[in-house]
Amino acid sequence: MQQLAHWGTPPQRGLAPPLAGMAVGLVLAGIGIFHEVHHPLTSVPPGYVALVNQQGVLMSDFISQVATETEEPFDQTTPAQRAQVLHEMIDKELLVQRALVLDLPETTIEVRTAMSDAVNAQAGAPLLAEEPTEAQLRAYYNAHLDRYASQGTMTVINLVLHVGGYQNADQSVSQAEADAVEADYQLRSGSAIDYIEEHFGFVDASPQYDTQQLDFAAKLHLGPQLYQVATTLGSGEISDPIVQSDGVHILVMQQRQPPAVEDFSAAHAQVYTDFRLAESDVAAQQNLQFLRSQAQILLAPGQSE
Repeated sequence: MQQLAHWGTPPQRGLAPPLAGMAVGLVLAGIGIFHEVHHPLTSVPPGYVALVNQQGVLMSDFISQVATETEEPFDQTTPAQRAQVLHEMIDKELLVQRALVLDLPETTIEVRTAMSDAVNAQAGAPLLAEEPTEAQLRAYYNAHLDRYASQGTMTVINLVLHVGGYQNADQSVSQAEADAVEADYQLRSGSAIDYIEEHFGFVDASPQYDTQQLDFAAKLHLGPQLYQVATTLGSGEISDPIVQSDGVHILVMQQRQPPAVEDFSAAHAQVYTDFRLAESDVAAQQNLQFLRSQAQILLAPGQSE
């Protein structure tokens, strides 16, 4: 103890720096003893739906986002809908984290969206720096002709023979099909629709739609299977019988105007815009795939994306 009183004398000054360093080290060690050591989380804590690189995605934000995107209460949404929203939220978190690494400021939700968009824009910059060739644009146009087609129109009558609906309540599907084949033959031979309805028991499945409609509207009321058949018919043509769960259908196409595809030169400006957007989307997806491959993503029990 008496030596401590002499450390300040001139002969002992050479020891001051090492001893001071030791003292600082002891103080820091003491502080460390009383502070919690943070270890990486290996499970998602309560109140969170996922961890992305140890950053939490709040369950409350997840519930709100699901309700916003689906326009339904959270408890009425499907697992597939929730998984899709969670996948999107994790993608956005990855982009935000990348934005922070790039020193982009983080403030509001709107800015977070802007930050993720900025990362996508940066990822797509190398591709967008080069102008596409005419050959590339034409190839894109040929691969997406439906985008450059006008809406077709159709006036179609959807006749249906409900099983058990004609004379015999116990009529089978095979019997209804046989009646439909005969009705189809008579329609092609020039018989009137009124006669077919009266003689065979067919009814107009949707009389309110027996007017000219755009193709997309016709698809809504016909359904995918009947609509696909309708698109193969020209004006005045009649379909073969089509069996569905409600009975056997026959389509009578009274008037058909198929979609008209705009030629390449006329669609050039739109093709260029669509091609550039497609390039940006590809770059954004590749960037996200890379970020996911480098990320640690933990989901709460029962969650999926």
